[in-house]
Amino acid sequence: MGHFFFYLAVVAACLLWSAAFTAAAARTRPGWIRWLLVAVAVLVPVLAIAPWVGLTATLAFGARLQANWFAPTLTAAIAALIGSVWIVRAGLSPRAAPAGATWPLVGLAAMFVLAKAVAAGTLLFIDNAVAAEGRMLRVEAAQIISTALPPAPSADDNAAPLYQRAFASLTADKELDESDSPFKDPLTADVASGDITAILARHAATLDLLRRATDKPGCRFDRDWSRPSIDMLLPEAQHLRQAARLLTLAARRAAADGDGEQALADVVRIHRLGMHAAGEPILISGLVGQAIDALALGALADVLPRLEKSDLPLLEKDSLRDFVATPIRYQRAFLGEEAFGLATLGHLADGAKGMETLEMLRSVSDEPTRFASDGPFSLLYRCFMMPADIAGYRDVMRRYQAVVGSTIQPKPKSYPTILKETAGIEEHLKLRRAGVLASFLAPALSSVIKSQLKAEALHDAAGVLVAATRARLAGTSLAESLVPEAVPALPGDRFTTDKPLLANRADDGWVVYSVGPDGEDDGGPEPPDADSVEGNDDVGLRLAF
Repeated sequence: MGHFFFYLAVVAACLLWSAAFTAAAARTRPGWIRWLLVAVAVLVPVLAIAPWVGLTATLAFGARLQANWFAPTLTAAIAALIGSVWIVRAGLSPRAAPAGATWPLVGLAAMFVLAKAVAAGTLLFIDNAVAAEGRMLRVEAAQIISTALPPAPSADDNAAPLYQRAFASLTADKELDESDSPFKDPLTADVASGDITAILARHAATLDLLRRATDKPGCRFDRDWSRPSIDMLLPEAQHLRQAARLLTLAARRAAADGDGEQALADVVRIHRLGMHAAGEPILISGLVGQAIDALALGALADVLPRLEKSDLPLLEKDSLRDFVATPIRYQRAFLGEEAFGLATLGHLADGAKGMETLEMLRSVSDEPTRFASDGPFSLLYRCFMMPADIAGYRDVMRRYQAVVGSTIQPKPKSYPTILKETAGIEEHLKLRRAGVLASFLAPALSSVIKSQLKAEALHDAAGVLVAATRARLAGTSLAESLVPEAVPALPGDRFTTDKPLLANRADDGWVVYSVGPDGEDDGGPEPPDADSVEGNDDVGLRLAF
């Protein structure tokens, strides 16, 4: 309703302008001055609205925004033009004393100023309403974060303090950051080398801290989650990856030394470390957690062939079963992303940190954010485009959440269906129909959903590898066949509709894999130490003989 009164006040101001100048023209002798006043009466209102007609037309037909305000702005321009022409004709009708000469010139001018003031006041009213909504958005964002956060652990159950001590030790070791350090790729490093021996010896105390930390049931770093913001710093993310590399080296070294129990315990701890990382409801934390989980799976594939018959009971432990059956998923992260985006829009709506946020977004693309941040445009953006951005952002994030939720239902949707749904969302974002800034605040999350399905496929493959190893330790030879003697049935492939994972014989063992997002069997993933092959997106693990 506020926007209706704003446009009504704008049209009224245009018509009062025309009436005032028509009254002035009627009081002027016929000649060029009268025609100049008539031109000002007719053209100035139209010219004043014309740039906004052009801008809204660009939003409607260039950016293809649903909330573009082109129709009401064009209507106002047409009304101003028709009304101005009618007023001039009525006020300067050919007669001895034109009707406009009797119009109260000062009164019309005063009413014009009043109409302008009403239009400006209406904008301020709308802006105040948007600012109030912005404050509510930040409250809502904090509520969403609170529901997405895992339960806060007690001081005795919180792994964060132990992690912080381990991080300090790893950060102080500058040799780990050198380009040729074997610490960079713990899955392919020669764990029998002197360099690895030295690293593990230097960080024996660090490993003790990490083992104690990962044995804790929870982890909560000190952050103010009641005020989510996209500029929130997460320094622990990189430190957690370093910690996972150290545990990976320790697990592989223990397996090489014949200590299967310690090796499997450390592999499970790497997974728990990843779960701790992914416990924070933000996408970057989920991605870091999944990268750490992938290290755990790679370490498991390296450890299993080194187990001896006496290690068979280790494969029956609940901790290992839970690890294999628990991939990292992104429901919490998607909720957190929605909260962070709503908080950002809330900051923009009431001006809190608004300009800093817009400057950051401008580094991505100058054109959309300039409209929202330059001079008077910021007020117009908040009044006219901000509600559409808020609604559009909510819509996009809820659609992504529905897709990621559909991947874990009892009967999850097939990947082709998920791909079609995410492609539709991305096309929606590409056209920027959600709003001026919504497409920049809502990331394209289809790659994240694809990453989750890859992780689930890796865990399914890990389950096959554990079953095959259990069969080997029980006396079954894997030299000729992996299935059905070792594994009764392969689990379904997440990237197909109804086909199972594939198991192929390799030069040094077996590779169990999914065909990946493209749905084509590319022969299995390349070994960890081999160069990637273009077009091969198979996802799986290798089990050496």
